[in-house]
Amino acid sequence: MRFKNNNLNPALISNFFSLVILQGANYLFPLLTIPYLFRTLGVDTFGLISFATAFAQYFVILTDFGFNLYGVQYISVNRDNKNLRDVFFANVVVAQLFLFVIGLLVLISIIFTFDKFYNEKWIYLLSYSTVFGTVLLPTWFFQGIEQMKYITKINILTRTFSIIPIFFFVKSDADYLLVPFFYGLGSIASGSIALYVAKKHFNVNFNFSKVSFLGIKECLKNSSEFFVSRISVSLYTISNSFVLGLVLGNISVGYYVAAEKLYGAIQSLIEPLNSALYPYMVKHKNINTFTKIFVSVLLIICIVLPICIYNADFIMHLIYKSVAIESVIVFKILLGVCILSVPAILLGYPLLGAFGFSKYANRTVIISSIFHITALSIMFVTNSISVIAVASLVLITQFIVLLARVIGVYKNIYKAAKQTNEINT
Repeated sequence: MRFKNNNLNPALISNFFSLVILQGANYLFPLLTIPYLFRTLGVDTFGLISFATAFAQYFVILTDFGFNLYGVQYISVNRDNKNLRDVFFANVVVAQLFLFVIGLLVLISIIFTFDKFYNEKWIYLLSYSTVFGTVLLPTWFFQGIEQMKYITKINILTRTFSIIPIFFFVKSDADYLLVPFFYGLGSIASGSIALYVAKKHFNVNFNFSKVSFLGIKECLKNSSEFFVSRISVSLYTISNSFVLGLVLGNISVGYYVAAEKLYGAIQSLIEPLNSALYPYMVKHKNINTFTKIFVSVLLIICIVLPICIYNADFIMHLIYKSVAIESVIVFKILLGVCILSVPAILLGYPLLGAFGFSKYANRTVIISSIFHITALSIMFVTNSISVIAVASLVLITQFIVLLARVIGVYKNIYKAAKQTNEINT
């Protein structure tokens, strides 16, 4: 195991700031539209859209199949080998298109099997268009070569042109289908432009004659552990609003999502750092730089987030104007989750994954998700599911993830680093 002491390089800094802008755009635009939709559509219809979006996220995870983690790792290591890079790119695209078709068949089967889905079939089909957009968008490629500035520019452009029409055309709850339509249109445009940029600026050869069954199988096999991790994470993230929609209906989803979106916007601030650090740590394994960054982030969240919790009521009313007390309470609880999730995220792939312990990082979320689903099932059987109870369960689950990763990092990385330093001295 190697431990380097390199200084921050320009690629890491550039990638980080590109991802900061990208994440800012990813949550700024929804924060502009969500309050408008919440007031214009009403909590019931807003909850329906949120439920359909959460449902579509399962298919996003299916088609991604862990490539947004494994692909970053592969491209980062082989970025200078054009032949390997192009063959991998082609195999991944074909694999994702295959998974997209499977997902579509599953969605159609569900729509024609359950009345709840059939009665609103168009919103689920339109929401599925965003899945196609994510298949086309090779974020993993740009992240692996540490050139996220291109994805940032593309996303800001396409999101702007997909969100602005919402304010002009969505005037009542009768226009609700236009919301997933515009979102899907922006997503597909983003992916199409990104593929063009990959070919034009980075000479990616879309030679699908290089695609083979064995190549696709190898890609799916190597990314499967990352896929399991993504599925496990979804069980205690997007599954919450999905389960609330199934059990309590769209209004409860609306209350929960109103708080969850703000929590997600705050937590998203760490994603640029997480995404920029991962390929950097894979290549350099700079433990000292990571430690400095980790401690700095920890100090910031321990100061800022308690202030946000204290002012949660003011923040919610500032954004939504009128909001239920349940949403405020959920928001406070989720801010507590954020205090735990931020260090847990940084200890995951940027550290454990980069040092070859990705299986351990995956197991931490698998074990935690099993706990979460078990507890959620008990709540269902005992008829004790509520928006506040679900949010509280997320807090407990995230604590388990953090604890397991702290133990893993100390045993597998920091003890080894300490022993290496003692040997060198």
